[in-house]
Amino acid sequence: MDIITGLVVIGIILVVIRKLWSSKNQRTQNAINLEQQGRYLDALDIYSRISISQAADMVMRTPEASQILALRSLERKFSPRNVERTFLNLARIYSSKNDPHKSSKAYVFARKPFAAAKAYIDVGGIDFIPAAIQVLDQNSQYIHDRDQAIRNLARHAYANQKFLEASELLRAIGAEEEANTVLIAAASELKKQGFDSLAKQYLSTTSHPKKAIERYIHDVEKSFIKGDIEQVRRSLSITNELVGKLNTENEEESKVENNQLREKINEFDRRLKVLDSARDLLRKKNLNQSVALYEELVESFGEEVPGFIYAEAALANEEHNPSYSASLYQQASELVSSKEAAKTFRTRAKRMEIAAVGGTSSLSMVFPSEEGVEENCSVCRTKVSDIETLVRCPECGSPAHYAHLAEWLKIRGFCPICKKKIKVKNPKRKF
Repeated sequence: MDIITGLVVIGIILVVIRKLWSSKNQRTQNAINLEQQGRYLDALDIYSRISISQAADMVMRTPEASQILALRSLERKFSPRNVERTFLNLARIYSSKNDPHKSSKAYVFARKPFAAAKAYIDVGGIDFIPAAIQVLDQNSQYIHDRDQAIRNLARHAYANQKFLEASELLRAIGAEEEANTVLIAAASELKKQGFDSLAKQYLSTTSHPKKAIERYIHDVEKSFIKGDIEQVRRSLSITNELVGKLNTENEEESKVENNQLREKINEFDRRLKVLDSARDLLRKKNLNQSVALYEELVESFGEEVPGFIYAEAALANEEHNPSYSASLYQQASELVSSKEAAKTFRTRAKRMEIAAVGGTSSLSMVFPSEEGVEENCSVCRTKVSDIETLVRCPECGSPAHYAHLAEWLKIRGFCPICKKKIKVKNPKRKF
């Protein structure tokens, strides 16, 4: 009887364990589904009931716009000590995987900004110095003396034989002579060890901040292509500080070079502002204006449009112009490095193609008869004062020169303002 009872108890325990395991798997799958739908806080709520580690991982994966909300939600569910310990553990894991961005962010979430800055130096290197400084600037409540913190970071870099990093950190706070001293000392030591070419490289960077600016501009270009906008911000922040140190009293050739550097920086600053405005309008569902800004971005990048710009522009065009949205998604899929992202964009392109075939109709151009009209052409932006050349979009009423809009429609097929499809009803009209 005792043996039978024992077997029954064991059986019950196994059934309970199986149910609990099945329930956990089901919760995990529910959380994954919510995350894929973009319902990050709901997914976080489920992960929090499974474990703090999975919840913290969810916070790290949450898009930047919702990440702080996710972090605050996590901090309400667990004690500060547990949150800190979990993110510190994640930071070490990401460091071991050579991922400076995630490692640094995990340290920030653990409220260790100096460790976050060190992660960029240790794991990232010279190209991540702007990111390291940005971390300190964004967490000033934990940093009593910014310049001293950067000096300490430079000491840490020097102690780990990262001499270029140490010198660039010192330059960032205007300590040019100290930066030169670091490089000269490092070059002397390297020369003693027989590394002449490396010693020359160190010495070549001691005289002028121009080389550093050029390197940061290159970093901005790479970061834009990758879609790493935070890195763009960090690099531009440093270049804007360094550009003020450029010597404008040199020879005429140097003045021209310096002005070219300033123009590049100003152009990247402008693109960043346009992108921020476009994203803000897109979030507010102000689609017409966001579409116009994304078009401006596409034109400003010329032949090197980043894939994410095409993807965001496609999202803005989905409602009013699915066929154009499809072509943008297709272009995005060809440019992004992530295979998963490319697959997603191709899927979206197919959906938009289906929507374009089934849900849009061709519109006819309207030729008004009013007189004394003086409005701006939606294509060339100049005045339309001649009634014989004026046409309007039948959807939004935006005016345009007939010749300009006809040429636009040959290429794009939609209104430049509202993005609705248009066909020319009277193609033989004089213009």
